[in-house]
Amino acid sequence: MAEHFSFTHAPFDLLTKSQQKLFLDHLDIVYFPEQDHFIKQGETASLLYIVLKGLVEEFSEANQSIFAHYTNNDFFDIRSQFGSPCKHDYRTIEETICHTLPTEVFRDLLNSNAAFADYFQRDLAQKYAQLEAREGNKNLAEFILTRIDDSNVQPAMVIGSDVSLKTATKMMLEQKLETLIVEQDGLYGMLTGTDLLRAAVLDEQALDSAVAHYANYRLISIDQGDFLFNAMLAMTQHQIERVVVKNGDSIVGIMEMAHVLSLFSTHSHVIALRIARAKNIEELKKAAQTLNNLVENLTNNGIKIVFIMELLATMNGQIMKKLFELLVPESVQNQVCLMVMGSEGRGEQILKTDQDNGLILGEHLIWPEQQATLAEFSQHLLSFGYPPCPGQVMVNNPFWVKTSNQWHEQIEQWLLHGQSGDSESLMQLAIINDAHAVAGDKTLLPPLKQQIIDGCKGKEVMLSQFARIALQFGSPLNFFGHIKSNDAGLDIKKGGIFTIVHGIRSLAIEQGIATTNTLARIRELAKLRVLEQKQSQDLQETLQLFFWLRLEQHLTPHQQGMNLLDITQLTPNERDLLRHGLHVVKKFKSFLAHHFMIRDY
Repeated sequence: MAEHFSFTHAPFDLLTKSQQKLFLDHLDIVYFPEQDHFIKQGETASLLYIVLKGLVEEFSEANQSIFAHYTNNDFFDIRSQFGSPCKHDYRTIEETICHTLPTEVFRDLLNSNAAFADYFQRDLAQKYAQLEAREGNKNLAEFILTRIDDSNVQPAMVIGSDVSLKTATKMMLEQKLETLIVEQDGLYGMLTGTDLLRAAVLDEQALDSAVAHYANYRLISIDQGDFLFNAMLAMTQHQIERVVVKNGDSIVGIMEMAHVLSLFSTHSHVIALRIARAKNIEELKKAAQTLNNLVENLTNNGIKIVFIMELLATMNGQIMKKLFELLVPESVQNQVCLMVMGSEGRGEQILKTDQDNGLILGEHLIWPEQQATLAEFSQHLLSFGYPPCPGQVMVNNPFWVKTSNQWHEQIEQWLLHGQSGDSESLMQLAIINDAHAVAGDKTLLPPLKQQIIDGCKGKEVMLSQFARIALQFGSPLNFFGHIKSNDAGLDIKKGGIFTIVHGIRSLAIEQGIATTNTLARIRELAKLRVLEQKQSQDLQETLQLFFWLRLEQHLTPHQQGMNLLDITQLTPNERDLLRHGLHVVKKFKSFLAHHFMIRDY
């Protein structure tokens, strides 16, 4: 059976043909009965094991801890292959067949193949980066096949040749345009901000001078419906930064090189422009509905998950702010604060998730249409693709709309009940603690968050109860090795994400850290030496891995559930990373229990 060993799985796909032959020449097969304790802690390794069939458990007999499970195509014990004694024990959970490779042959392969050796010596962060690199650059053809249409063309504003320099400048600023089209006797020219600057500053022209002499009438054009790639070629060939877009003989828009390049890097810039320029709800809705495609394009082009989250958080914030400005009377806007919470507040969304928002009202605000406007706000977000929050944490729920003083009183009540261990009050504090202001008077929010930090300071019992919530879900490590997740899949939120997010939130409140993003909180905790640097790095990489795996599977057809991972769809390398990450979570749970003195965990 050794000659049928598959070299398609990482890292064995890195071996050359001659190295594969050496591998097969020394490969053997061994059989272990169920519950065979075949490797003991402290022993010196002589073989590398690769599971062909069955299930092996890595554990510690001394303290009865379970560290990992290994099944088809998994290998172990790598640490001991480099000369260290076996750190843990190994036993079979069921009848198991393994390939074995002598340690000296394995070391020879490491010495002769740098890429193969590098794989085994990488830590979680490096393996994750390697996986991202392999998955990157999947789909650049989209850019080449994209056509010029209304969604990616800057509007063309045509003015007369007698318009003054001052008026043209004001029009550019008011309409947020970089270019104007000047019409003179049936001819069309292009007038840019640089042209206006040259006229006013370098040529010292009077501000009431006509723009006619400063426009460029030698225009290069491209047809609406042509390929975006051809627009870039035209600009490159003529060494210009702008072309006009025509529909027949009519000028319908302008395309700029910076704009084209931004489209090439996944359309983020054009969506931001569409959000900023939206004049009504329908235009904003169309921009919002493109966000999921943006995330998919970013993923397909190998963009790191942390940048996707940052970009999506910015885009979502812009959409909420724009909708707020379109609906809320201008006289009211500076007297209220719109805040988002949950993953949105932490800047950790990877797709549109539930609406989690609230409002802080000024003390003397008079707003008769408040209820109707806020109901309309939530309904429009629903039409944009943001589902309602199951817990009704939304501005259309009066409970989440209060004056500043009412919020302070509410937080005081939650703090009081939290000291007696009321889990609902503690979770409400967690929700507000993660809040982020996106529109209106943003100065209304920080005092509320500071009240939570001050109210928890020195309250060891309450902090212990708060942190205990992070330990409520069991680790899926016991089931993962045997691919024993149920038909629905492995819930990565319960199994990993929530523990890290809430555990780090607990530590951040204890230390008075105001930032909301989990990765930023981890870095702050490392600076304060609450977390060791290695632990900090592992937690950051693990959380990013969980987000990335969740996003990858969510973007696949027929995937059910945002937080469910189908283990059978993971590659061996992904499964190895997932198991490593779950082990990081398990160790973090033990750290939290010790740090907050949670004795019965």
